[in-house]
Amino acid sequence: MMKEIEELSEVWDIDGNELKISKPNKLYWPKEGYTKLDLLKYYRTMAPLLLPYLKDRPVTMHFFPRGIEDFSFYKRNFSDEKKEHNLFKTEAYTEKSQDKVIEVLMINSTFGIIYFAAKGGIEFHLWSAKFPKYERPDLAIFDLDVRNVSNFKNVLKVAGYLNKLLVSNNIKAYPKTSGGTGMHVYVPIVPEYSYETTRAWVQSISVKLADKYPNLITISRDGNKTHTSNKVNIDHMQNVTSRNTVAPYSVRAYPKAPVSTPLTWDEVKKGGFVPSDFNIKNIPKRVEKLGDLFAEVLKHKETLPLS
Repeated sequence: MMKEIEELSEVWDIDGNELKISKPNKLYWPKEGYTKLDLLKYYRTMAPLLLPYLKDRPVTMHFFPRGIEDFSFYKRNFSDEKKEHNLFKTEAYTEKSQDKVIEVLMINSTFGIIYFAAKGGIEFHLWSAKFPKYERPDLAIFDLDVRNVSNFKNVLKVAGYLNKLLVSNNIKAYPKTSGGTGMHVYVPIVPEYSYETTRAWVQSISVKLADKYPNLITISRDGNKTHTSNKVNIDHMQNVTSRNTVAPYSVRAYPKAPVSTPLTWDEVKKGGFVPSDFNIKNIPKRVEKLGDLFAEVLKHKETLPLS
Protein backbone atom coordinates (compact mmCIF):
# COMPACT_ATOMS: atom_id res chain seq x y z
CA MET A 1 0.00 0.00 0.00
CA MET A 2 2.85 2.37 0.87
CA LYS A 3 4.36 1.78 -2.56
CA GLU A 4 1.08 2.80 -4.23
CA ILE A 5 0.97 6.01 -2.18
CA GLU A 6 4.57 6.84 -3.04
CA GLU A 7 3.97 6.43 -6.76
CA LEU A 8 1.12 8.93 -6.90
CA SER A 9 1.86 12.22 -8.61
CA GLU A 10 0.43 15.72 -8.50
CA VAL A 11 0.23 18.49 -11.07
CA TRP A 12 0.79 21.99 -9.74
CA ASP A 13 -0.16 25.19 -11.52
CA ILE A 14 2.61 27.67 -10.72
CA ASP A 15 1.93 31.12 -12.12
CA GLY A 16 0.22 29.63 -15.15
CA ASN A 17 2.82 26.91 -15.77
CA GLU A 18 2.07 23.25 -15.08
CA LEU A 19 4.60 21.13 -13.22
CA LYS A 20 4.17 17.41 -12.56
CA ILE A 21 5.33 16.41 -9.07
CA SER A 22 6.23 12.72 -9.05
CA LYS A 23 6.23 10.71 -5.82
CA PRO A 24 5.23 13.63 -3.56
CA ASN A 25 5.06 11.37 -0.50
CA LYS A 26 8.65 10.16 -0.80
CA LEU A 27 10.35 10.51 2.58
CA TYR A 28 13.20 13.01 2.39
CA TRP A 29 13.72 13.18 6.18
CA PRO A 30 12.86 9.64 7.34
CA LYS A 31 13.37 10.24 11.07
CA GLU A 32 11.14 13.32 11.09
CA GLY A 33 8.66 11.95 8.56
CA TYR A 34 9.09 14.96 6.28
CA THR A 35 8.33 14.29 2.63
CA LYS A 36 9.18 15.74 -0.74
CA LEU A 37 5.78 17.46 -0.60
CA ASP A 38 6.71 19.13 2.71
CA LEU A 39 9.84 20.51 1.04
CA LEU A 40 7.98 21.79 -2.01
CA LYS A 41 5.22 23.42 0.07
CA TYR A 42 7.90 25.21 2.10
CA TYR A 43 9.63 26.53 -1.01
CA ARG A 44 6.34 27.58 -2.59
CA THR A 45 5.47 29.57 0.53
CA MET A 46 8.93 31.11 0.84
CA ALA A 47 9.59 31.77 -2.85
CA PRO A 48 8.70 35.51 -2.67
CA LEU A 49 11.43 35.97 -0.05
CA LEU A 50 13.99 33.71 -1.70
CA LEU A 51 13.69 35.05 -5.25
CA PRO A 52 15.32 38.47 -4.65
CA TYR A 53 18.46 36.70 -3.39
CA LEU A 54 18.52 34.46 -6.47
CA LYS A 55 18.08 37.27 -8.99
CA ASP A 56 21.00 37.34 -11.48
CA ARG A 57 23.12 35.25 -9.09
CA PRO A 58 24.52 31.87 -10.19
CA VAL A 59 23.13 28.92 -8.24
CA THR A 60 24.87 25.69 -7.34
CA MET A 61 22.31 23.03 -6.42
CA HIS A 62 22.85 20.23 -3.92
CA PHE A 63 20.62 17.35 -4.95
CA PHE A 64 19.37 14.53 -2.68
CA PRO A 65 17.00 12.65 -5.02
CA ARG A 66 16.40 9.83 -2.51
CA GLY A 67 16.37 11.92 0.65
CA ILE A 68 19.04 13.09 3.07
CA GLU A 69 20.21 9.61 4.11
CA ASP A 70 21.10 8.50 0.58
CA PHE A 71 23.57 9.69 -2.05
CA SER A 72 23.81 13.33 -3.06
CA PHE A 73 25.62 15.47 -5.62
CA TYR A 74 26.39 19.11 -6.34
CA LYS A 75 25.59 20.53 -9.74
CA ARG A 76 26.91 23.82 -11.12
CA ASN A 77 26.94 23.11 -14.85
CA PHE A 78 23.39 23.15 -16.22
CA SER A 79 24.17 22.80 -19.92
CA ASP A 80 21.63 19.94 -20.02
CA GLU A 81 18.97 22.29 -18.64
CA LYS A 82 19.85 25.27 -20.82
CA LYS A 83 16.85 27.60 -20.94
CA GLU A 84 16.35 31.17 -21.99
CA HIS A 85 13.00 32.30 -20.63
CA ASN A 86 11.45 33.86 -17.56
CA LEU A 87 11.32 30.64 -15.51
CA PHE A 88 15.06 30.11 -15.23
CA LYS A 89 18.04 30.71 -17.48
CA THR A 90 21.64 29.70 -17.94
CA GLU A 91 24.63 31.85 -18.83
CA ALA A 92 28.05 30.83 -20.10
CA TYR A 93 30.94 31.01 -17.63
CA THR A 94 34.54 30.06 -18.35
CA GLU A 95 36.10 28.05 -15.54
CA LYS A 96 39.70 29.22 -15.47
CA SER A 97 40.97 26.28 -13.42
CA GLN A 98 39.72 23.75 -15.96
CA ASP A 99 39.71 26.01 -19.03
CA LYS A 100 36.20 25.04 -20.04
CA VAL A 101 32.87 26.77 -20.50
CA ILE A 102 29.95 25.76 -18.31
CA GLU A 103 26.36 26.98 -18.17
CA VAL A 104 25.63 28.45 -14.74
CA LEU A 105 22.04 28.53 -13.52
CA MET A 106 20.01 31.58 -12.54
CA ILE A 107 16.48 31.18 -11.19
CA ASN A 108 13.95 33.95 -11.77
CA SER A 109 10.62 32.45 -10.74
CA THR A 110 8.72 30.39 -8.22
CA PHE A 111 8.40 27.77 -10.96
CA GLY A 112 12.19 27.60 -11.24
CA ILE A 113 12.59 27.06 -7.50
CA ILE A 114 9.97 24.30 -7.39
CA TYR A 115 11.21 22.72 -10.63
CA PHE A 116 14.67 22.07 -9.19
CA ALA A 117 13.46 21.27 -5.67
CA ALA A 118 11.16 18.64 -7.21
CA LYS A 119 14.23 16.97 -8.70
CA GLY A 120 15.62 16.56 -5.18
CA GLY A 121 17.37 19.93 -5.04
CA ILE A 122 17.09 20.52 -1.31
CA GLU A 123 19.85 23.12 -1.01
CA PHE A 124 20.35 26.34 -2.99
CA HIS A 125 23.91 27.71 -2.84
CA LEU A 126 24.73 31.14 -4.30
CA TRP A 127 27.81 32.86 -5.65
CA SER A 128 28.80 36.15 -4.03
CA ALA A 129 28.83 37.93 -7.41
CA LYS A 130 26.06 38.59 -9.92
CA PHE A 131 25.88 38.13 -13.66
CA PRO A 132 27.62 39.53 -15.64
CA LYS A 133 30.19 40.87 -13.12
CA TYR A 134 31.44 37.44 -12.06
CA GLU A 135 34.79 38.84 -10.90
CA ARG A 136 33.32 41.65 -8.76
CA PRO A 137 31.56 40.33 -5.64
CA ASP A 138 28.81 42.35 -3.99
CA LEU A 139 29.11 40.41 -0.75
CA ALA A 140 32.00 39.98 1.67
CA ILE A 141 31.33 36.82 3.68
CA PHE A 142 32.60 35.72 7.07
CA ASP A 143 32.02 31.97 7.48
CA LEU A 144 32.04 31.00 11.18
CA ASP A 145 31.96 27.31 12.04
CA VAL A 146 32.78 24.69 14.65
CA ARG A 147 33.25 20.95 14.45
CA ASN A 148 30.35 20.20 16.76
CA VAL A 149 27.06 22.03 17.21
CA SER A 150 27.45 21.63 20.98
CA ASN A 151 29.93 24.52 20.68
CA PHE A 152 27.52 26.74 18.78
CA LYS A 153 27.34 29.13 21.72
CA ASN A 154 30.94 30.02 20.91
CA VAL A 155 29.98 30.76 17.31
CA LEU A 156 27.41 33.24 18.62
CA LYS A 157 30.03 34.78 20.88
CA VAL A 158 32.50 35.19 18.01
CA ALA A 159 29.79 36.64 15.76
CA GLY A 160 29.12 39.24 18.45
CA TYR A 161 32.81 40.13 18.67
CA LEU A 162 32.97 40.38 14.90
CA ASN A 163 29.98 42.70 14.77
CA LYS A 164 31.47 44.92 17.46
CA LEU A 165 34.68 45.25 15.47
CA LEU A 166 32.81 45.98 12.24
CA VAL A 167 30.61 48.58 13.92
CA SER A 168 33.73 50.29 15.25
CA ASN A 169 34.78 50.62 11.59
CA ASN A 170 31.32 51.94 10.63
CA ILE A 171 30.54 48.73 8.74
CA LYS A 172 27.06 47.24 8.93
CA ALA A 173 26.81 43.45 8.80
CA TYR A 174 24.00 40.92 8.74
CA PRO A 175 24.03 37.50 10.45
CA LYS A 176 22.32 34.25 9.53
CA THR A 177 22.62 30.64 10.57
CA SER A 178 24.24 28.33 8.06
CA GLY A 179 21.68 25.68 8.89
CA GLY A 180 24.59 23.40 9.81
CA THR A 181 26.85 24.02 12.81
CA GLY A 182 27.82 27.61 12.10
CA MET A 183 26.89 31.08 10.96
CA HIS A 184 27.47 33.43 8.06
CA VAL A 185 27.98 37.15 8.51
CA TYR A 186 27.38 39.13 5.31
CA VAL A 187 28.75 42.58 4.52
CA PRO A 188 27.08 43.81 1.31
CA ILE A 189 29.61 45.82 -0.71
CA VAL A 190 29.70 47.88 -3.88
CA PRO A 191 30.72 45.53 -6.73
CA GLU A 192 33.96 47.37 -7.43
CA TYR A 193 36.55 45.19 -5.70
CA SER A 194 38.24 42.03 -6.91
CA TYR A 195 37.83 38.78 -5.02
CA GLU A 196 41.47 39.06 -3.98
CA THR A 197 40.87 42.47 -2.41
CA THR A 198 37.63 41.39 -0.74
CA ARG A 199 39.19 38.21 0.60
CA ALA A 200 42.20 40.10 1.96
CA TRP A 201 39.91 42.48 3.83
CA VAL A 202 37.88 39.63 5.37
CA GLN A 203 41.13 37.92 6.34
CA SER A 204 42.52 41.08 7.95
CA ILE A 205 39.43 41.45 10.14
CA SER A 206 39.57 37.74 11.01
CA VAL A 207 43.25 37.98 11.98
CA LYS A 208 42.50 40.89 14.31
CA LEU A 209 39.84 38.82 16.07
CA ALA A 210 42.02 35.71 16.27
CA ASP A 211 44.87 37.76 17.75
CA LYS A 212 42.54 39.23 20.36
CA TYR A 213 40.80 35.94 21.24
CA PRO A 214 43.41 33.24 20.53
CA ASN A 215 41.77 30.67 22.81
CA LEU A 216 38.44 31.02 21.02
CA ILE A 217 39.18 31.71 17.35
CA THR A 218 41.26 30.17 14.60
CA ILE A 219 41.42 31.31 11.00
CA SER A 220 41.72 29.41 7.75
CA ARG A 221 45.06 29.69 6.06
CA ASP A 222 45.73 28.85 2.43
CA GLY A 223 46.34 25.13 2.06
CA ASN A 224 45.53 24.32 5.69
CA LYS A 225 42.69 22.14 6.90
CA THR A 226 39.79 23.78 8.72
CA HIS A 227 37.95 22.58 11.83
CA THR A 228 40.99 20.88 13.35
CA SER A 229 40.27 22.06 16.90
CA ASN A 230 37.35 23.00 19.11
CA LYS A 231 37.86 26.67 18.33
CA VAL A 232 35.56 28.69 16.11
CA ASN A 233 37.04 28.80 12.62
CA ILE A 234 36.61 31.93 10.48
CA ASP A 235 37.01 31.00 6.83
CA HIS A 236 37.85 33.92 4.56
CA MET A 237 38.23 31.52 1.61
CA GLN A 238 34.48 31.71 0.97
CA ASN A 239 35.42 34.88 -0.88
CA VAL A 240 36.73 33.18 -4.01
CA THR A 241 35.42 33.33 -7.58
CA SER A 242 32.57 30.83 -8.09
CA ARG A 243 32.71 29.66 -4.45
CA ASN A 244 29.18 29.42 -3.10
CA THR A 245 27.39 29.89 0.21
CA VAL A 246 23.97 28.55 1.11
CA ALA A 247 21.19 31.00 0.31
CA PRO A 248 19.11 32.74 2.95
CA TYR A 249 15.97 30.65 3.58
CA SER A 250 17.41 27.57 1.86
CA VAL A 251 16.62 24.28 3.53
CA ARG A 252 19.59 22.12 4.54
CA ALA A 253 19.81 18.35 4.18
CA TYR A 254 20.46 17.76 7.87
CA PRO A 255 18.30 16.20 10.61
CA LYS A 256 15.23 18.28 11.54
CA ALA A 257 15.27 20.01 8.11
CA PRO A 258 16.97 23.22 9.30
CA VAL A 259 16.84 26.45 7.31
CA SER A 260 19.62 29.00 6.82
CA THR A 261 17.92 31.74 8.81
CA PRO A 262 18.56 35.50 9.04
CA LEU A 263 18.89 36.73 12.63
CA THR A 264 18.89 40.00 14.52
CA TRP A 265 22.02 41.00 16.42
CA ASP A 266 19.90 40.99 19.58
CA GLU A 267 19.13 37.30 18.95
CA VAL A 268 22.83 36.60 18.46
CA LYS A 269 23.63 38.35 21.75
CA LYS A 270 20.85 36.59 23.66
CA GLY A 271 21.65 33.13 22.25
CA GLY A 272 19.97 30.06 23.68
CA PHE A 273 19.39 28.33 20.33
CA VAL A 274 21.07 26.08 17.78
CA PRO A 275 20.64 26.27 13.99
CA SER A 276 18.23 23.33 13.81
CA ASP A 277 15.75 25.28 15.96
CA PHE A 278 14.92 27.12 12.72
CA ASN A 279 13.37 24.66 10.28
CA ILE A 280 10.82 24.17 7.50
CA LYS A 281 7.99 23.87 10.00
CA ASN A 282 8.47 27.18 11.83
CA ILE A 283 10.26 29.57 9.45
CA PRO A 284 7.12 30.70 7.55
CA LYS A 285 5.50 31.83 10.83
CA ARG A 286 8.74 33.48 11.96
CA VAL A 287 8.91 35.48 8.73
CA GLU A 288 5.23 36.36 9.00
CA LYS A 289 5.98 37.84 12.42
CA LEU A 290 9.40 39.44 11.86
CA GLY A 291 9.53 40.04 8.12
CA ASP A 292 12.69 39.53 6.07
CA LEU A 293 15.55 40.37 8.42
CA PHE A 294 17.99 40.19 5.51
CA ALA A 295 16.14 42.67 3.28
CA GLU A 296 18.78 45.39 3.74
CA VAL A 297 21.42 43.08 2.26
CA LEU A 298 19.69 43.60 -1.07
CA LYS A 299 19.84 47.41 -0.85
CA HIS A 300 22.64 48.49 1.46
CA LYS A 301 26.17 48.60 -0.01
CA GLU A 302 29.35 49.31 1.93
CA THR A 303 32.62 50.77 0.71
CA LEU A 304 35.47 48.77 2.17
CA PRO A 305 38.00 50.68 4.32
CA LEU A 306 41.07 49.55 2.40
CA SER A 307 43.56 52.13 3.63
